[in-house]
Amino acid sequence: MVEYEKIPSIKVKEIMETDFPKVDKNDTLYHAVKIMDKYGYDRVVVVEHGKIVGIATKKDIIMKLGTQRTRNITPSRMHVSSFMTPNPLTISPEELVVKAAKIMVDKEISSLPVLEGEDLVGLVTKKNIAKLLEDLEIPVRDVMSSTMTVLKLTDRVLHARQLMLSNNLTFIPVVDTDGRVIGAISIDEVADALFAFHDIVPAKHRKERIMHLLVSDVMRLRPPKVPPTAPLGEVVREMLNKEYRGAIIVDNDEKPVGVVTLTDLTEYVATLG
Repeated sequence: MVEYEKIPSIKVKEIMETDFPKVDKNDTLYHAVKIMDKYGYDRVVVVEHGKIVGIATKKDIIMKLGTQRTRNITPSRMHVSSFMTPNPLTISPEELVVKAAKIMVDKEISSLPVLEGEDLVGLVTKKNIAKLLEDLEIPVRDVMSSTMTVLKLTDRVLHARQLMLSNNLTFIPVVDTDGRVIGAISIDEVADALFAFHDIVPAKHRKERIMHLLVSDVMRLRPPKVPPTAPLGEVVREMLNKEYRGAIIVDNDEKPVGVVTLTDLTEYVATLG
């Protein structure tokens, strides 16, 4: 249990991951995605001769896949160096978590490699930061975003991709024709769908068939749905246990009135310093 009052004094080294996926910059995208899946991560730290040179994420994947430039290439022929963000921001293990949260919010990133001198010793992510709030009793409405985007079952995955990239979203509720929540789609499902599509569908058929890839084909069912009065800690625990990037705040008719995401939680922690 983390006491709320102690969060501003917690250091990065106390919450960072020390066992996380790493790949060489010359590895293929196919290899990188398989490593992500093995670790249950949405990113890999990219190294060259043991030194960090970049980071590659599911967001990087959806930015590149689904474009005309990559339409004729399969993941086994693409290299991580073509997808990664080079020279990523880093942080010291001795810095405060609140500072890490502020950097992530200000720079619109979801993780920071942790360096001790020039040595890569860890990785701190929004999920690590969210865990600090697992026992907080404030109502989720105090942290949720009431401005949100929703998708329908019949929307194309390419449309979901564009919404995520244009609005810096990682998690979108999916509603039925009555506006009630029936699922959610995150950057993970979009990236995995585009990756599998490029891996399986022959290049000559991709332009036509990608138009038939719908939100209903890839969304996750039974996302966390809670009333605005639910305790934030309870919502965080459900998100983490179910491995969702967010929870949907609903009214009595199961219609969405807001969302709380890992980004919202990180923004909250950033205000505590």
